Amino acid sequence: MTFIFFNRHGTIRPGWKILIFVVLAAGLVYGLTAPMRLLDPWVQEMQLGRLLAVIVPVFALIGVLLTSYVSTRWLNRKPFAAVGLWLHPHAASEALWGILLGFLMMGFIFAVLLATGNIHIEPRSIGAGELLGILLSSAVSFAAAAMLEEVVFRGYPFQTLIQGITLLPAVILMAVLFSLAHLANPNTTIFGIVNIGLAAIWLSFAYLKTKALWLPFGLHFGWNFSQTTVFAFPTSGIEFAEYKLFGTVVTGPEWLTGGAFGPEGGALATVTLLVCTGYVLKAKQFDAAEGIITLDTLEDLEVEQERLP
Repeated sequence: MTFIFFNRHGTIRPGWKILIFVVLAAGLVYGLTAPMRLLDPWVQEMQLGRLLAVIVPVFALIGVLLTSYVSTRWLNRKPFAAVGLWLHPHAASEALWGILLGFLMMGFIFAVLLATGNIHIEPRSIGAGELLGILLSSAVSFAAAAMLEEVVFRGYPFQTLIQGITLLPAVILMAVLFSLAHLANPNTTIFGIVNIGLAAIWLSFAYLKTKALWLPFGLHFGWNFSQTTVFAFPTSGIEFAEYKLFGTVVTGPEWLTGGAFGPEGGALATVTLLVCTGYVLKAKQFDAAEGIITLDTLEDLEVEQERLP
């Protein structure tokens, strides 16, 4: 019966590794965030909703990082950084490039809709203190949420899935799961869910090109932060009104603007995602840095060869 759990080299099969990761992550995330959610009535009474919105994704991120550590160290016998968090010399550059590209992509969508008269801006009166609070809370919340989703959808489970079913099926399956994870969002449309899946493929290729999570994290964060805070769009159907610097009224055909789901539900997002995916795959600056250890580096093969009779 051991062949069900172990392969011929005596290591745990990828499917069981992923199941262990999911169960442990679910338990840790629930255990860390449940107490925060119990404070919600008090938080709302004290008008500290923005603080809770920051704390919950941060604690959830801590949970999945701990799970990644346990899975990488105990199941794969690898350094924790092998999950995609290797601090190579270009790590900061990859993250910053990702943020810039995410901002430019969303800026292009905003410029087109503004030029076509499909966006009407509604200014807000915001003091310097409130402006700083919005920027900081939005940045921390979206950064934690972006890294959380990258660690879950492009980290240990995705990389282990590739070992089990090969690259392309793993990319497609994770894109489907990423779309399904957003299915319960408000104002969901078919076009929006398709674009969410396309975004998952975009981010997966960013990981595969760099062999690290820094670029996909930067892309994810730059896209969401600029979409909500800088350009005041809904993000994946959610308004995030407390994170916006001004108000917008979007009119025009939903297939173009995305309607209440936000730009991710429109054709402009499709175009920008396809173009940026192509750019990431071709750009030499995103070639994987030398010396990175991943969950599937050559040393794994050397260990397996040593175990063979």
